[in-house]
Amino acid sequence: MMTDVKQKLLLLKDELNTRVENIDAELHNRKTSHKFSEQTVDRQNDDVLLNLKNEAGEELEQIHHALLKIERDLYGKCEKCHEVISNERIDVLPFTPYCQSCAV
Repeated sequence: MMTDVKQKLLLLKDELNTRVENIDAELHNRKTSHKFSEQTVDRQNDDVLLNLKNEAGEELEQIHHALLKIERDLYGKCEKCHEVISNERIDVLPFTPYCQSCAV
């Protein structure tokens, strides 16, 4: 099972890294408009992209943390109460550091 979880985490990591790269490319290659109304929309779009990039970065940190826990044989235990995290929760959020009770 641990091999499956690690593989799932690595796939998520690759997807998020690709997403971040695509966002960076979109931000870098954007052409600036001379019209004020279009500049406003461009700024709003940039804000959305930056928020998506930040969320992906946070998720990447959680994935990295989960992979370290697998390496150190600490994965699957809640960081608050030290109880085992349910398989159902791990299936949905493989990078979660908390059991369902502590996550609330």
